[in-house]
Formats: sequence, structure tokens, C-alpha cells
Amino acid sequence: MIVKILNKSSSEFNGVIYNDKKIEKGKGELLSIKNFPAHLNHSSGAPDIKNYLKAVSKNNSRIKNPQFHATISAKGREYSKEQLALTADKFMDKMGYGEQPYIVVFHNDTANNHIHIVSTRVNKDSSKRIERDFEKYKSQTALQETIKELYGTDVHQNLEKLIDYNYSTLHQFKTLLELNGYGYYEKNDKLNITKNGAFIKVLNVNDLNFSKKSFDEKRKKQIFALFKKYKEVFSNSVFRVSNKNHASYQSELQYHLKKKFGIDVVLSFKDDKQPFGYSIIDHKTNTIYKGSDIMKMSDLFIISSQVLDKKIFDILANSNLTIETKNVFKKHLEQEYKCEIQDYMLFLKQSKKTNYNIWKDTRNSTIDHILNLRKVSNNSQDKIKIVSFSNEAFVINKIDNVVFTVKELVGDYYYNLYLSQLLNPQNPGHQSIVNGVQAAEASSLEEMLKRTSLFDISAASPPSSEELENRRRKKKKKR
Repeated sequence: MIVKILNKSSSEFNGVIYNDKKIEKGKGELLSIKNFPAHLNHSSGAPDIKNYLKAVSKNNSRIKNPQFHATISAKGREYSKEQLALTADKFMDKMGYGEQPYIVVFHNDTANNHIHIVSTRVNKDSSKRIERDFEKYKSQTALQETIKELYGTDVHQNLEKLIDYNYSTLHQFKTLLELNGYGYYEKNDKLNITKNGAFIKVLNVNDLNFSKKSFDEKRKKQIFALFKKYKEVFSNSVFRVSNKNHASYQSELQYHLKKKFGIDVVLSFKDDKQPFGYSIIDHKTNTIYKGSDIMKMSDLFIISSQVLDKKIFDILANSNLTIETKNVFKKHLEQEYKCEIQDYMLFLKQSKKTNYNIWKDTRNSTIDHILNLRKVSNNSQDKIKIVSFSNEAFVINKIDNVVFTVKELVGDYYYNLYLSQLLNPQNPGHQSIVNGVQAAEASSLEEMLKRTSLFDISAASPPSSEELENRRRKKKKKR
């Protein structure tokens, strides 16, 4: 998890209004409203919440920025909204806000589950300022302690495990730290370790246990055999992933070596130049190898000159792409982000399984989208997009980055209802809908409309949720 204190000045408590708008659009959910008077609760309007926080803050006019607004973000769906709500309560207690009025709002409009917390820096009982010196540093420490107490994740223990790995050079140890989300800076032969900006530990470089022994030759041969086999199975074309704060080199081969065997392959490079070597981090034996001791880099990888923005790479790496869906998703992203994506940048998954809640949420959003095609305001469009490709209609969940065929997801009734509305010029949104699909692939639209032109939608009835669920289970069993 990561915490950020949002420093935008607001004596009007605009954070309350911002989160209320998210809720109105179906992108947020009020999880908690703590330490407010009894007449203010989940059913209260945002203006009432805002006015109460303003009233408390007016008791100390010397505080120019009374709003406390923070976000806590989890990686993907690793933590549920209930877990994040629990995290918020313990975090606020450690920050000195445990008895303060605050709200917790869950946001579901990104690939990472996250919450917003809004409170006041003016103590509601004493009217004194809540201590905010070194607030950002304090927030990192508070979150680390919270995660340790609630979920047993201890950044100090994890660091000790990394220190005990077998490595031969300081460069290898630094690579291991970076790969596990730790930062560092050197000063007077000391290595100062940080996590999300918070200080963790200082290490004497001379005390690090650099391994002098020769590593397990049997394991080295096993890794060589894995490299030789799987570079023929997965793409070994390496491309650069970057944004203003990050750069790395990635490939489908690296992705699957880590997923299947717990082997990280990290390429070394300087500035904008191409890689000059690589390291192998074997988490099975807690050992770091110099790549060339196993296999020459030129024998393992093909280094391309292509560059992909990290935001798009993260979407691709966290998507559930299969042979059937990869091309439609690629085309969607190229249109959405005005970019070019090479085929070898698509990491296909070995399993077609999709989380049930994601499937159900996508299905409901798709049905809602189809039923509201005639409306100018259609909130489901923020979450899903229906596109035409190769004579088939697909629905893309833009938040969770999964792709389904519309027909399999919602059944014949809603599929044909969608196509019949495209065919109907009386539909107020007909032209914009048709243009949108035609932009994806005009011939696909034409073929699909031919298929539904003889279908009488009025003679059919929509399937129930139970029917759709039973169909899903039957298809799952067939696989």
C-alpha cells in the first residue's frame, strides 16, 4: 500500500465535494463517517458534512489549510474495500486523528483499489492544531505500522530477508532492493534504506555479506535449461518501458519466468542507452547470479529499440489477455492512448479464468450500458466499452483490463438488443453509436447487423441473473 497526503490548500473542504461527485457518478462509495454528531450519518448530504468540518475549523482561524486529505492505494485488487476501511481507521489513529471527524470514500475508477480520507487539522475538542510537522514522513511510518499490525507485512523483516540473499556485488544488492520497492542513498560507506520515502535502516556497506563461494552448479544448469526452453515458447524481444520517473527493460519471457518459476531477470543499462548486461534473481534459492554466467545476453534476448509508456505497460501486464482477445484489446489501447503497440508487448496468460466479481460487475455494467444506449448520460461508458472486431462484438472493462465477447457475457437477448438499437435510426443516439463502432471496424458492424436484422427482439424475454450465472458455470466446466 501507498499513502499520499494531498497538499492542495482548501479552507472550503473541497475534498468532501470531490468525493461526493465520485459517489454520484457511481465511481465512489462512502465507507465510513466517523466521530460526527449523531445527526450526521451515511444519509447526510455532502454540504452538511462539509459545513460541519468548516465550523470545527473556524474555532482556530490561524490554521490556513485546515483540510486533511489523504489517499491510501493498494496494488490492483490485493486489498478489498473493507480491508482499506479498516486500514484507514488504524492509520488515522496513528496520525493523531482517531477522535477527529473524518470520512472514508472508496474509489473504483482505477485498476488499483484506493480510498480518500478527509478530515480537519483543528482538534474538535480543544481547537488546537493537530500536529503536522513532518506529516508526509509520519504518514509513511503510520501506514507501515498499520499494515504490520493488520496483515503481518513487516518492511523491516522483509528487508532482513533480502540482506540474507546470496549476492556477489553491491550492484546486485541494490538491484534486489529496487525490485522489492526499497529506495536507498549512499553516504560515507553507509547505505541508507527507505520505503516510500520513510527511513528504514542504515547498513554499513563493508558489513554486507558478499558471497565468495561458487554458486550451486546444479541450479545454474537448471536455470540454463529453463532459459533455453522458454525463449522458444515466449517472446524474447526486449523493449524499454519508461516515464519521467522510471525506466526498465521488459519482455514476455521475463514475465513468465517470474510467474512460473520465481526467477527475476533484470537488465542493466545507463541513461537512454541499450542494456549492457543482466542479473538473475532466483527467489527459490535466494541467490543472485551474473547473467552471463548462465547464458550470454545475446543468446537469451533480442533487444529492440521500441519504447512503451509505463502506464500502458502496467495495463498490459495486469490484463487477462488470451489469443482470442489480444488483438481487440491492442486496437482499443492504440486508439485510446494514440500509441503503437507491438505484438511482442502483449503478455498472454496461461489461464482464461477471470475473477467472478469482475465478471459479474462487467456483465451488470454491460447490461446497464445496453439498456441506456438512448440516454445522453450513460455512466457505464466510464467503465466499459463495446467495440467491433473481426465480425464480433467485444466488451472491454477499462478498469480491470479484461475483455469478453458480448454474446457470451450477457446472452442472446441483450446482444441482439444492442445490435437492433444500432440498426434503429429512431434511436436518438443512433448516429454517434454507429460512428463509434464503424471507427473500430465498419465491416464487422455490417456483418453483425445482418445477423440480427431477422431477429424479433420483441418476441424474446431477457434472461435472469440466475440463467446467466448457470451459463457461465457450464462454460467453465467445459474448459
